[in-house]
Formats: sequence, C-alpha cells, structure tokens
Amino acid sequence: MAEEYFAYEVKNKEICILRCYGSSGSVVIPEALDGYPVTELSAYAFAKELEEEPENTGGFPCICGDCLEELYLPCTIKRLGRYIFYNCLGFRKLSFYSNIAFMGAGAFTGCENLCCLEMHRLEGNSCLREILQDLKQKVSVSCYREAEAPGEGQELFCRLVYPEFFEEAVENTPARIISTQTHGMGIQYRNAFRSTQIVFREYDRLFTTGKYNIDLSILIELVTSRLCYPFALEEDARLEYVNWLSEHLQEASLYLLQQGALGELRWLSEKFVSTSEQMDVLLLEAKHQENTEAVSMMMDVKYRRFPVRKKKFCL
Repeated sequence: MAEEYFAYEVKNKEICILRCYGSSGSVVIPEALDGYPVTELSAYAFAKELEEEPENTGGFPCICGDCLEELYLPCTIKRLGRYIFYNCLGFRKLSFYSNIAFMGAGAFTGCENLCCLEMHRLEGNSCLREILQDLKQKVSVSCYREAEAPGEGQELFCRLVYPEFFEEAVENTPARIISTQTHGMGIQYRNAFRSTQIVFREYDRLFTTGKYNIDLSILIELVTSRLCYPFALEEDARLEYVNWLSEHLQEASLYLLQQGALGELRWLSEKFVSTSEQMDVLLLEAKHQENTEAVSMMMDVKYRRFPVRKKKFCL
C-alpha cells in the first residue's frame, strides 16, 4: 500500500485531519494517530483549494480535488466538515461506518462521479440517508455487517441501487418567486427510510412504477443486486423482480458482460436460470462479446446443472 502522511490538529485529545498526502488517489484514514483517536475530517479537507494550507512535512503531494479517487474511513470518524469533498470530480468510492453523527453543509458538492458507497453498519442511527440526499447521480450501496461466525470480520449482506434524480429551478415571474422541482424516481428511493433506517418494503414497492420510468441499465443493476443479496426481501417483491429479469435476461446478460460483472453473471448462471434454454441465452451473449472467461465459466456451470443425457439403445 502506498505511504501516506496526514496534517492534523489535536482537539480535546481527539484528532482532526486537515489534509492528506500520498502517492495514490486511494486514501485510508487510520483509527488513531499519536495515540489519539481520529474522529473528524476538517472543512475543505479534500477540496483543491484551502484558504490556509497546513505545513506539508511528509514530502508527498496533496491528495485533493481530482486526485482523490477512493476514501476509506474508520469507525472512529464522527464528523465530516463542510464542503469537505468540494469539486472532487475523480472521487468514485467512499467506504464508511454508519455512525457518522455530523456532516457539514455542502459536503458532497461537485462529487458528480461518486457512484459507489460501502457502508459498514453499526447499531444506532445511520448517516446513509443524509449522504444519499446529497448525491443526485445513480449510486450503488454495499452494506456490510458483523459476520455471524466469530472472527470472520464483516460480511456483505445487502446491495441497493439508488437511481438518479435532478432538481430544476422554476421561476414564477409575476410573483418573482423561484421554486425547486424534483424529477426522477431517485428521490423516492432516497425517501424509503424511517428515521435513519432503510425501509426495505418501501424500497421494493417502488419497482412496480420504477420499471417503467428508470433506465434499463439501472434497472438491471437494481434487480440483480436485490436478488443476489435478498436481505428483508418479501416474496411478492421477489417474484416481481424475478419475472422482470426473466423477461430481460438477454439485455441483462449483455449489460453485465459489458460491465465485466463476472460475480453477477456467475449468480445468473448458478442460481437464477432454471432451464438449459436460458443458460444458452447467457452463453450466446458471452460468445458474441468474445469473453472467454465468461464462456468458460458458463460452460462449466451448464455441464454441471444441465448435463446431457446419454441415449440408450435397446436391442
């Protein structure tokens, strides 16, 4: 892993990080520095410009602006400063724990390409809804929790896709009033919370309307994610997802092949398709895309799941 250096200050025996320096766009914030827990990232910590730059004695370039690509936060982080990721256009992945208690205004302003959230769930209030409300683009959220087996660490138990939405300022000229109108079902998915917790039933109910109003590629990700990791998925919603995916199996296999999503393709092959004919749909798309790895995997699955019966001849 690339070396990193942090400029910070100590507040009440807790560390507030001011700037990060290193040779990689992937930043891992430590749980502690100099024996004190790291609990805060200051305002504009990753913004390209800062009014007063701290002294950089580590010899590494500053990781800020377009240079930031991935950020991994420890469970000790409780506060994120205002405009902390201002115009970080290269920022694509954030890993965090759900117990962040405070996020300053405009924390994710300009983070147009942040599309992957990795949340490690802890007991108590969750910060996920607050983060999602700030991100208007399509976002995939992978949720982790403590594994049931002792010593196994954390396990991925749920993956949710939140479609995009956008806001439009509309002027009422005679009254000189500007109102904001929101478009896209992404905002409805972001409102499928009660207090700070995801309400899975409400999230799944939105698909009845969403399948007619959301882009096909996003629907494919949403449906495969929900079926691959069916946490709190009720039977009526599961059947609706299954029926839709069965009707769009060819489009789904093509999209997943183009995305290089071999894990989802393996799930389709091993767990979802129920007939040899459906298996052939996946294989044909993999061959058209000249994806030898996927073809090899699917051929192996097909021979195991749908073996060819030998003909018997009676004399």
